[in-house]
Amino acid sequence: MPTAGYNPTTMPSSEPILTSANSILGLNLDGERLLIVYGSPSGMVQERLTVSIPAGRSFPSILELITTSADRLLMITKAQRLPLPDCVSVSVTGNYDAVNGTLESSPDFPEWKSEPLKSRLGLRFNLPVFIEQRPAAGLLAEMLFGASDTGGTQMYLSFNPTLRASFSVNGVLYQSLAGSAGTIGKIFISDSPDPRLNRLLTLDDQVSLNGMAFQALRLQPSHWDLATTGSQVLQAASEGDPYAIELVEQAATILGENLAPLVHLLRPRQITVAYPVSLVAANFLPPLRAAVAAASGLGSLELPQMTASQLGHRQPELETLAPAVSALRLRASSR
Repeated sequence: MPTAGYNPTTMPSSEPILTSANSILGLNLDGERLLIVYGSPSGMVQERLTVSIPAGRSFPSILELITTSADRLLMITKAQRLPLPDCVSVSVTGNYDAVNGTLESSPDFPEWKSEPLKSRLGLRFNLPVFIEQRPAAGLLAEMLFGASDTGGTQMYLSFNPTLRASFSVNGVLYQSLAGSAGTIGKIFISDSPDPRLNRLLTLDDQVSLNGMAFQALRLQPSHWDLATTGSQVLQAASEGDPYAIELVEQAATILGENLAPLVHLLRPRQITVAYPVSLVAANFLPPLRAAVAAASGLGSLELPQMTASQLGHRQPELETLAPAVSALRLRASSR
């Protein structure tokens, strides 16, 4: 069954200029699962569907999975007499080039190179498509739907699957060439190669969700199963597991030590820690703040405010809607 709104024989030569929307089809794509939501610009999500993604899927096969999964969701919304979506909004891991509409690379899909994500989704759905890489979409969601202060310079830290930062200045998202800014997880933090990795350790190896799982098996092998994930480490920490709490506090300290130069350079007003690390904020934020202070030499009045995302478990679905909502508000305000 073709996706609602999709007719390959009538695809317009250019994207429609949309300035408002009543309903949005949202896609959140990473290497483990595809989240599809039907929601509104206010952040209300009326239906959602989650589909597992097998490892090693090609770009065309993922497009097909998106199409068939969206069909399933839209059959449900049609039965509820909900209108067809006005646009498609996407949050995706990796480096997204907004100028060319291409996903240049992604840690979740290492074989993908300069894939024309925007045009292909436009062809599939015959709708305007708005895309942001995950940390940027998360920051937009925080500004649109959370309790985040949007003034000054904001730094937003995402941990899944890799460590990345996104930035805004007075409510305007910072966009970089080919969407490659903020890959702070690639910063080297060791002087000699790690024997297990045969390369220098990076912040990702210590602080990202993948890194926390790696450190759990490296430092506490008798306490963890070989299939342990970073999410499981965080869940254990939230339940009071002292081994997991030690890993979380260690990650926060190492991150803070390496954030100090960025704090000096940007002087952000606020640093926000994204979900799911936000769920262990009580264990993560104090050592993060202490490490930034010690490494930067800044006094308490000069340090940025450090806070956890207020979106909680809703962050994945809200960051899915955020690219379209933000773009449409910007278009409406400039008319």
